Amino acid sequence: MLANFSFASRLVALVTGSIVTSTLLAAGLSSWSFYRDHIVQVEREGLTIARVLARAYAAADETPRDVEQIIANHMIVAASAFAEFVAAAEKAGLTPAQINARLTRVVDKTILDEIWITNEKGLAYLHTNTSANFQFSPSAAAQPQAHQFWSLLTGAKDVVIQDIQKREIDNEKFKYVGVGGVDKPRIVEVGYNARYFDGLREQLGLQRIVDSLLAGDEIEAIFIFDTGSRLIVRPRAELAPDLANISDIETAPVSEVLRTGIPKSMLSRSVLSVIAPIHREDGALLGAALIRLPTVRLGDHVRAQLLAALAISLLTSLVGAALAAWVARRQTAPIEAITRAARNIEQENILDDGLSAVASRRDELGQLARVFKTTAQDFLTREKTLDALVVQRTAALEEKNSELERLSARLAKYLSPQLYETLFRGGKVAPTSAQRKKLTILFADIVSFSEIAESLEAEDLTRILNEFLDEMAEVALRHGATIDKYIGDAVMAFFGDPKTRGVKEDARACVSMAMEMLAATRRLDRKWQKTGIGCPLQIRIGVNTGYCTVGDFGSQKRMDYTIIGHQVNLAARIQKAAAPNSILVSQETFALVRDDVIAHEQAPITVKGIHAPVQTYEIIGPAGTDKGAIIHEESEGVILKVDLDAADKDEVRRILSAAIQQLDISHKAEVD
Repeated sequence: MLANFSFASRLVALVTGSIVTSTLLAAGLSSWSFYRDHIVQVEREGLTIARVLARAYAAADETPRDVEQIIANHMIVAASAFAEFVAAAEKAGLTPAQINARLTRVVDKTILDEIWITNEKGLAYLHTNTSANFQFSPSAAAQPQAHQFWSLLTGAKDVVIQDIQKREIDNEKFKYVGVGGVDKPRIVEVGYNARYFDGLREQLGLQRIVDSLLAGDEIEAIFIFDTGSRLIVRPRAELAPDLANISDIETAPVSEVLRTGIPKSMLSRSVLSVIAPIHREDGALLGAALIRLPTVRLGDHVRAQLLAALAISLLTSLVGAALAAWVARRQTAPIEAITRAARNIEQENILDDGLSAVASRRDELGQLARVFKTTAQDFLTREKTLDALVVQRTAALEEKNSELERLSARLAKYLSPQLYETLFRGGKVAPTSAQRKKLTILFADIVSFSEIAESLEAEDLTRILNEFLDEMAEVALRHGATIDKYIGDAVMAFFGDPKTRGVKEDARACVSMAMEMLAATRRLDRKWQKTGIGCPLQIRIGVNTGYCTVGDFGSQKRMDYTIIGHQVNLAARIQKAAAPNSILVSQETFALVRDDVIAHEQAPITVKGIHAPVQTYEIIGPAGTDKGAIIHEESEGVILKVDLDAADKDEVRRILSAAIQQLDISHKAEVD
């Protein structure tokens, strides 16, 4: 049919058809591209909202705790100041009534609501309460809250901080902090009424954040789930009754998002549902958020675009279409180049050369491109500099931390666990001043070690000595002893510092440890005899209880944590007086453990440096041991001691048979 028309008509028809077709196709593709871009943008907005919820979640969880910690720090300072004040006031001769009046005036001008200060027996005779004096008790049953402060009176703790909790007497929420007295044992406790904390949590809560986000029409609904996929926050029914419900189809992907940490989205006819995980800044998973974003206006916009494109394609002339296309290309090309450059910077942190042609233009777009290019170059330069500094300083910090960890691990091998914990309590080095304490001291030494050393090669001697000391250390640490030092083949340990269970319990633990050391030595002896070591392994153990000086001793450049004093020397002398494979204790130690052990009183011994004879006792075994199970005989030139429960009976028979045969041979030789 077109053959009947002139070339001009055919050209006009062809161009017109091309314009209409291309306009419709361009409009369709543009609408679809716009639709997809908008969906992607909506998904990004959903993820941004999830990040906002994560920060709100963290703030709602951490801010009240931070505020409570700040208040606790101020309360500790206040309690310490009150302790100093009361000590000075009582020294100055002020009466309790005068002191209470001053304390009350302080409370009226500070955030504190209560002050309780006790005497040495726990009676709070100084306080800001108008009621009678309060008696603190160590009983948790009698005083579920107040008993925790008794440790300040005993010196077990220097500071006690309680979390906010309801008081039993009036159900008011209070926070209490206490410190010990500075002039004598006492409890200095301050209280703060924390009734406003519930309001703070509510103000910072997720429900309030969700309600604020739903105030506009950009978001249809927000649902928040915890890590167990339980719904914890939804739109308030009174504000949005039609949007407060959620379908099973929407909640089905929640558990998968929580497990994988990858966001998901679902598109319905008019709503886009974005499900994203909620993380804290440290990466910990807090839960997931389901965010509904409306897409109705997007569909209306796309349909309007298609209708407008159809009208334009029917009405636009060839020249108008060509001119519009030419103008559009001339005007949008520079803007698209700037947009692409911005996206490259955002996604890849690079600035390509695509802006060079635009920047050479003399119009407003060229000026905009030049300003953008200069700003982008400055930004990238600063970002690279900051990244390099961060990497450099992070590497330096990691190297320092690794070095400190290695040094700490090496230092732990040279200190007893109790001393290491005391020195580095809470990650800080604590001073260890010298002080007098009643301790129970133990010395254990291998009998005839010089003979053993002469009979063995250096390598074998080192191996068996380390094995012996390892076994003794394991026993000592198991019983809670502080290993003072190794003196060649000897072990020195003590109980009562830096931790103590009381003088009596310390003595019991020390004697129990000595018996276990003796049993371990016998096991090692049997083991070594089987490996061909001819010299028997026997030890002497000496135990004494008394006051010693314990702390750091030495020069400013080299210090040693140890104990000194007369009682330490006496323990060493008692150990030297003990028979092989026996435990000898002093009168002071025996008085503390007499109900727990079987012991034989020994003849008084005379030791160097002590004028009067020293009474000692040989520990045979625990009090529950059957005396018939222990054979202990002594006469001139003979010592026989067999623990039938602990000894290898076949080995005992072998030793006794060999001894009898040797006696028979010796006796026969004497007769002949």
